[in-house]
Amino acid sequence: MKVTLFHRLIPSFIRVPLAILFRKLGISTTIQTALCISSANRRRNAFKPTKTDHSDSKVLIVCAHYNHLNYLPSCIDSLIAQTHPNWHLVIADDLSSDPSTPSTLASLASNDQRITVICLSENSGAYIARNTALEAAPSDWTHITFIDPDDEATPHFLEHSLDVLGNLEGSVRPVLERWNEDFTKMKSMFVGHCPTLHSRLAWERAGGFLPVRVSGDSELTSRLHHLSKDGTTHLLSAHKTAQRCRLLPGSASHQFLHERKIWLESHSAAHAKMSTTELRVDPVTAPWQNCNQ
Repeated sequence: MKVTLFHRLIPSFIRVPLAILFRKLGISTTIQTALCISSANRRRNAFKPTKTDHSDSKVLIVCAHYNHLNYLPSCIDSLIAQTHPNWHLVIADDLSSDPSTPSTLASLASNDQRITVICLSENSGAYIARNTALEAAPSDWTHITFIDPDDEATPHFLEHSLDVLGNLEGSVRPVLERWNEDFTKMKSMFVGHCPTLHSRLAWERAGGFLPVRVSGDSELTSRLHHLSKDGTTHLLSAHKTAQRCRLLPGSASHQFLHERKIWLESHSAAHAKMSTTELRVDPVTAPWQNCNQ
């Protein structure tokens, strides 16, 4: 998130409530979808494949799970169907309330040797769970990305992100679709934050997610933007849909909108004044155990 001239000229006590009102009325969603489609078409027309061979690129996929066993099987199936088969999935269960969760996850993981399941011993939030997943992951990954357990990836999700990145070091933000719960009606389309694909260097420069409950992915994108200014890494956007996201009632993305927007703006302004060293965070993790067996 960048602090624009609009942000500087319009006070937050006016700007933020208006933005929230427009979102609730569906105005901002309609505009966002139109802009996303337009910009994706421009990127598609300008895209020139580098023909980089990514057959040896091993993508680490991290899924922070909490009480979504009803959706997770279809999420896993969408990853198994990827056109880029060189990946490893780490599911980090954030102490789900159902005591049968570890055994159910272990059963799901037994269907594919590319899946690891870890169980956190304390509920820590999705961002700490994602940071923790890297401790359990195979060390030979070259790229990393994320998926929520109630979402589904399109078959070309990984392949397309790697194609856009080519031989560069950096991150590729995905095009996402928001759907209703049973995937019968699409609500909106936008360029997302969380399922961004990062090269290993780009990820290590950022360090990981802050230990927060919401908006950690947006904050990370802001740091990636400022880290890319030195040309060592790049922040790019895809033009094909990467994932279909369920819009569930009571999701964290719809809570505390005013506080989140103010928090993100303050962090984005602070990022502009930070050095590359200061932009890297030391990832906070939680105690965990392997739950594959």
